[in-house]
Amino acid sequence: MIKDRKKLLLLAKVAALLVAAVIVFWAGKEVGAATAEPGSQSDPLVTLSYLEKRLKEGDMYGKSGGGMSFTEVSLTSGEKLTLDDGAELVVIRGNGSVFGQGLINITSGELFKEGTSIVLYSDFLAAGTGCGIKASGTVKTYVKGGYTKN
Repeated sequence: MIKDRKKLLLLAKVAALLVAAVIVFWAGKEVGAATAEPGSQSDPLVTLSYLEKRLKEGDMYGKSGGGMSFTEVSLTSGEKLTLDDGAELVVIRGNGSVFGQGLINITSGELFKEGTSIVLYSDFLAAGTGCGIKASGTVKTYVKGGYTKN
């Protein structure tokens, strides 16, 4: 009798776990957790290859045509990338620091002053001439607008 009672108790626990799992699955499905296709607009997944493709096409913001495209610019340690007024910069790889009057990080809304470390994948805007980045290693960037590499 005790063995039957233990079996019955174990069966009840397993049944309760199965019911709980079905309820959690159903609730997730109702709120749309399993409906979006990975990588679609409703479930965005940004990969480096996708970002590089969009930057090369000049279609970073989902708009096509009517604007300059981004140009890939690579720097080695010690090289500087000086941006013209109004130029945009996105750093994809590497480390470096800001020089000059500073760059505006459009992504975070911050002003990056001289000596501040650059942030990967952020969109920077040159608010004046004579500012840019200095590479402290190999750096890969995309630039839209005028620039000088030295």
